[in-house]
Amino acid sequence: MDTAEEIWNDKRKEKADKQSLYERLEYQGGLSAQHFSQRFLVLYNAEGTNVAATFFDRHSYELPLVVEHTVYWAAFANRNEADYLCAVLNSETVNLAIKPFQATGLLGERHIQKKLLELPIPTFDHENKAHTDIANLGVQAREQAAKVIGSGEYPAASSIARQRGFVRLNLKTTMKVIDKLVAALLMGK
Repeated sequence: MDTAEEIWNDKRKEKADKQSLYERLEYQGGLSAQHFSQRFLVLYNAEGTNVAATFFDRHSYELPLVVEHTVYWAAFANRNEADYLCAVLNSETVNLAIKPFQATGLLGERHIQKKLLELPIPTFDHENKAHTDIANLGVQAREQAAKVIGSGEYPAASSIARQRGFVRLNLKTTMKVIDKLVAALLMGK
């Protein structure tokens, strides 16, 4: 940390002249708000044209995952709840729902930020068949994605956008079913 503090002091910009490295790391409570007692995380990108959510199991690694500021996250003790939310966020239905509210640049929509939080996504209910179906399909999609990424056809050397597109193309059938369920969910059916 001493080396990091030296680099911070050397490279920081003028407006940060009164802020120590530790204060910057804890900016707006970004670190202390991350409670590591919840096992499962759902993370999604703050920037970009399309939403890309992922599931993370804290027990799958020895070191704790600390989420950086360009990623939004939610922590859950219940795996099904995390699977449900991840599937909902990755649906084309949700992605299209935020398009009218995204800033537009030269390359189209950008800045997902908190737009997703404005959608009427119901809290997971383990007694609701649609919710459990979405969660189960989310698990299926995650397992399929892992196989696709491990395949020899996966474009590992290309851009993130191309990699995401490749995965989405290969999960098309599962995602179509998720989209149908999420559309009904958001319409309150």
